[in-house]
Amino acid sequence: MDIVQWAMQVEGPTGITAIGAKHLIQDNTDIPDTLEITWEYPNFIATYENRQCNNNSMFKHDYGIEFHGTDATMFLDRGGFEVFPEPAPAKYYLEHHHSATEKDVPDDYGKAPAMKMEMVDNGLLNHVGNLLDCMRTRKHPHSDIEYGHRSSSACILGNVALRTREHLQWDVANQALLKGSPAAQKLLGREYRAPWKLTVQDEG
Repeated sequence: MDIVQWAMQVEGPTGITAIGAKHLIQDNTDIPDTLEITWEYPNFIATYENRQCNNNSMFKHDYGIEFHGTDATMFLDRGGFEVFPEPAPAKYYLEHHHSATEKDVPDDYGKAPAMKMEMVDNGLLNHVGNLLDCMRTRKHPHSDIEYGHRSSSACILGNVALRTREHLQWDVANQALLKGSPAAQKLLGREYRAPWKLTVQDEG
């Protein structure tokens, strides 16, 4: 979700729904072997799917991210990316408000070539180098704590929605539930064992 929110330039979802269960793996954990989470954002919807007993994928990868647009679909993972143009008829129908027929599509319409890029460097080493540089310069790293928090909170909200079986509504600006039960609210925090407590101080 960090890559999704970075690419789409958003700070968090406004609605979260999840469903999942253990259909095959029987062990002593409460982790579903089949899971689907849907996050609602102002201008798009993101879905996450996990199938522990099946690694088949549309593009022959066992993990990755797909961005679906009206012109193409982009698949990416830590090793690179690949772009698959949208089939010409589907794009043509969309632009002509579904009034066209297949014979109306020009032969050369939507024939943009696919794009592909393999991994060009080690992203982990780049992050380590950026962290060391920031320790010297006191600048914020590319993936600072707030960025990490917002990426993690989207995933945590997915887990809360799964455990409570609720559709959650999230206030991104105030980082608070707009709609959710007391059970959902409780899962967003933790009770500390005395004498320990969490105190948050304003930098100002």
